[in-house]
Amino acid sequence: MDRIYWAPDLETSVPGSLHSLEESRLRQQLSWVLKHSPMYQEKFKGIDAETFKLSDLAKLPVTTKQEVRMSQELYPPLGGHACVDWKQIGRIHASSGTTGKPTLVGASARDREMWRDLVARCMWAMGCRPEHRAWVPLTFGWWIAGLSFYEGLQHLGAAVLPSGNNEPARTLSVLQITGADFAISTPSFITYLARLAQDELGLDPRSIGLKNIGLGGEPGAGLPDVRRQIQETWGAKVYDCMGTADFCTVIWSECECQDGMHFFGQGYIIPELLDPLTGEVIEAKKGVVGELLYTAIHRECTPLIRFKIGDLVEVVGDGTCDCGRTGIRISCVGRADDMLIVQGVNVYPSAVADVVSSFRPRTTGEIRIFADGAGPNVQPPVRIQVEYEPDAGELEALKLDIELAIRQKLVFRAHIEWVEKGALAAQGGMKRKLVERPKVSSQ
Repeated sequence: MDRIYWAPDLETSVPGSLHSLEESRLRQQLSWVLKHSPMYQEKFKGIDAETFKLSDLAKLPVTTKQEVRMSQELYPPLGGHACVDWKQIGRIHASSGTTGKPTLVGASARDREMWRDLVARCMWAMGCRPEHRAWVPLTFGWWIAGLSFYEGLQHLGAAVLPSGNNEPARTLSVLQITGADFAISTPSFITYLARLAQDELGLDPRSIGLKNIGLGGEPGAGLPDVRRQIQETWGAKVYDCMGTADFCTVIWSECECQDGMHFFGQGYIIPELLDPLTGEVIEAKKGVVGELLYTAIHRECTPLIRFKIGDLVEVVGDGTCDCGRTGIRISCVGRADDMLIVQGVNVYPSAVADVVSSFRPRTTGEIRIFADGAGPNVQPPVRIQVEYEPDAGELEALKLDIELAIRQKLVFRAHIEWVEKGALAAQGGMKRKLVERPKVSSQ
């Protein structure tokens, strides 16, 4: 009989029942960093790890991405939070650098074991099983995602098809022979592959045979119109998931009920939510929007304590899901540093993309928003480039329709500029860029 959960005792735990495990591991993690990490020795002066309580966590100072970057300059290559020497480092990754200079992430053998287990938990929730052929169209370079998914899926027991992101035409040709039940990628790249198959190879993506597709790394899979388009194109059910290079490539994932993403990091990571305006911890209750903060509690090489992820999420559920899993469920709103404010209204690029995607097939769904500067404030009308399809029809009328839809649904004025199909789409890249800011002169 097929088991429902990868880690049932954790995924269906009674609220509060993991308190003892989390507190014990938190104390061990604090003892570890206070012994081995120059950064946290300075940052956590006066902390007694042996008597530290889970309820004290919110009293510790946060760690930011900029701190990590500065620390890696002072203590190259991994930074002052690194706690093991080269003999224990099994692998080094670099973050994608979406929000600035990439940071390096190290992993010991135990860290990689944790990654494999956490990835398997999430992939199992998305429907991947040992009898499946799991396709991994992701870069196997510096970014953590490709290799981590490869190892996690092998740990789960699936037959892995590690195509990477090179030679996509050859990959699609091979998949015509092998078929695939499951795929894990990003919304940008899976959309690119579908267009390549249809426009250049005359191949129907449905012929690959995918049943389930997990998509993360950027907003998209959780947006109704984007999800619908990908599902219809590939003939497969799309699952939203998210993680971060600094902790694990995937930490949250939808289940078959698709009522928000479940947290799967029990025993490895403690999540918190911060008010995006005050920076104070807020209770994770349904309807709340906050910025994610993570604390590693089972990490050897590069553990981070109360690390600001930069992802804004909404809690969409705080009770037991119909699948039987407990804990909160979230949807990704977007990146905190991508949020725009237009005359007091918070605007998230992913929400704009969803509105534009609702006008498919006259638009491709690809957009580019132009900000006024480095800050969040943008004066209306907000300039937005939109790709149109060759058979879109009367563009001026469509432009007005999209501007009206944005005004009605998102409560700000936009100015739509048309660009040809392919101008904004990810050309084989893993992620798309939704917000364009003025370049700052180095003078």
